[in-house]
Amino acid sequence: MPIRIMHVVEALGVGGGVENGIANVIAQMDPRKFNHVLCAVFDLGTQIDRSRLGHVEVMSLAQKRGRGTTQMAPLAEMIRRVKPDIVHSRNWGAIETVFAGRWVRSCRVIHSEHGVEMNPDAEPRRRGWLRRGAFEMAHHVFSVSFQLREMLAERTGFPLRKMGVIHNGVDSHRFRPDPVKRRQLRSELGLRDQEFCIGCVGRLNQIKDYPTLLRAAELFGESCPSWSLLIVGDGAERNALEEFVAATAGLRGHVRFLGQRSDIPEFLNAIDAYALPSLCEGISNSLLEAMATGLPAVASKVGGNPEVVVDRETGLLFPIGNHRELADRLVLLYQDFEYRARLARAAVQRVKEQFSLEYMVRQYEEMYAAIASGRTAEPHTEKAFAGLES
Repeated sequence: MPIRIMHVVEALGVGGGVENGIANVIAQMDPRKFNHVLCAVFDLGTQIDRSRLGHVEVMSLAQKRGRGTTQMAPLAEMIRRVKPDIVHSRNWGAIETVFAGRWVRSCRVIHSEHGVEMNPDAEPRRRGWLRRGAFEMAHHVFSVSFQLREMLAERTGFPLRKMGVIHNGVDSHRFRPDPVKRRQLRSELGLRDQEFCIGCVGRLNQIKDYPTLLRAAELFGESCPSWSLLIVGDGAERNALEEFVAATAGLRGHVRFLGQRSDIPEFLNAIDAYALPSLCEGISNSLLEAMATGLPAVASKVGGNPEVVVDRETGLLFPIGNHRELADRLVLLYQDFEYRARLARAAVQRVKEQFSLEYMVRQYEEMYAAIASGRTAEPHTEKAFAGLES
C-alpha cells in the first residue's frame, strides 16, 4: 500500500514558494509508493495550480483568522477523516497540526520551516515557545536552509543537531534557457532589442523589500539609457509601491507591475537580470528558477541566498537594504556582457549539480519512507556541498 501523506499549509492559491514546492514534490514522487492529500488551514484561493497536482485531493478547513483562535480540534477531525500515515505541516500558519497529529495518535508527524513571514526580531516571544513545543513533539523537523535552521535553533533553544535541512530543488526541464520564448514574450511585453530588462517575482510584502529595489533602479537608470524593471506578483504593498514609482521621475515609464502570471518560465527568459532584495529568505524558489533559466542574479546577502549564489561566480550578492550596492551590481551586469554570460552559465550548472528537483524529491522520499516505518529520518545536517563552509 502507498504511504499516505497529508500536507498541511496555511493557505493555497496565493502562488507562494511553499505551494510551488509542494506541487514539485507531489508531481515527481512515485505514485505507486506515495499517496497525497493537500489541506489548507484557512484559504483555498482561486489561483491554485491544480494542473501540477494531478489527482491529489485538495481541501480546506476554511478556518477564520484572528488572534486567540485555535485550529487544533478541526485539524484533528480532518486527520481522523483522512487517515494519513504521515502528517506534514509547513511553517507557522500550520504549526498546530503537530499538536493535532500527536493528539490523534494514529500517524507520524513532520514539521518543516520554509522561510519567515515577518522580521524575526518582531516576532512575539510566544511564537518561540510554541515552536519549541511543536519541534519537541514532531517525529522529524527540518528547514530549507542551514541559515534558517540555525536561526530557529537560536530562537527556540531546540537542539541544532535534531533539525535537518532539505534544500528546495528546481525543475530544469521547465526552467531553462529558451531563445524562442525570449523573443516571443519580449515582443508581447513591448521590450526593445537593446532594452536591458531587470525582473523579479514574488509577493509584494514588506519582507521582500521592494523599496530597496526601486531606489536601486532609479540609480541604475542614470547609467543605462534604455532599461525597464518588471515586477511579477501581488500583495499588500502594491499600491504603495505603485505610488512611489508614480512620484519618482527616474522611475516613471520604466517600472511595470505585471501582477500574478502563470507564464513564469517565459517571463524569466524575457529578462536580462534577476533581482532579489529580500530582508529574509529561506531558500528562494524564484531565485533557483531564475538561475536555472540562465539569468545572472543579484540577491541580498541574507538567509539561504548565500547557500544558492556563490558570490561573483554564479551570481552577485549585496548587503541587505543597501540600494547603492545593488545598483552598482546591476550596472556591472549591464556594462559587461561577457561577465553576465559567464555568471549565467555558471548559475545553470550550479542548479543542476546542487539544487536539482530530482535530488530534492529523493530526499523527501527517503524521509517519508523512514518516518512511516518508525525509523528516525536522516537529519541531513552537514553542509556537504560546494559554496558553504563546513
